[in-house]
Amino acid sequence: MIALPASLSPSLRARLERILKFATTGGIGFAVDVGTLTLLNAGFGVNPYVARVFAIAVAMFTTWMINRRWTWKVHDKTTDARAVAAEGVRYVTVAVGAALVNYGIYAATLYTLSGLVQGFDDLLPPVAAVVGTAVAMFVSWFGYSHFAFRHADPLPPLREG
Repeated sequence: MIALPASLSPSLRARLERILKFATTGGIGFAVDVGTLTLLNAGFGVNPYVARVFAIAVAMFTTWMINRRWTWKVHDKTTDARAVAAEGVRYVTVAVGAALVNYGIYAATLYTLSGLVQGFDDLLPPVAAVVGTAVAMFVSWFGYSHFAFRHADPLPPLREG
């Protein structure tokens, strides 16, 4: 459980809790991604491009499992094999779509900034990555909330009473 101030309305607390869980799961996914990539590449000598594909797959599976149990709490609502597989396909669809958005925004930002900013070439890729990741985070949130985990309990309305 994530402790949030009691002074917040229950509906706002529920939203913030889900967002914080989503962000935490994303951080765990990033660590799994980079850890797997490093292990495969540095530890076993796997080509970094091939290792990256496996690392993304492992991270995607990890975040799906955490999100379904902790963030959206659908693990007890979607239990038969066919429904879980369908949810997994929806999750991967959203994740791949968000990755494509991330990369597109990254490339566009990098291209745009390289023409505007001179002398900071080493800083441009990380800045572009942050912009791409920020946009993709919203795509992921929307896709997971409305498509992948559509069986999750809805959040209470923000307007109470």
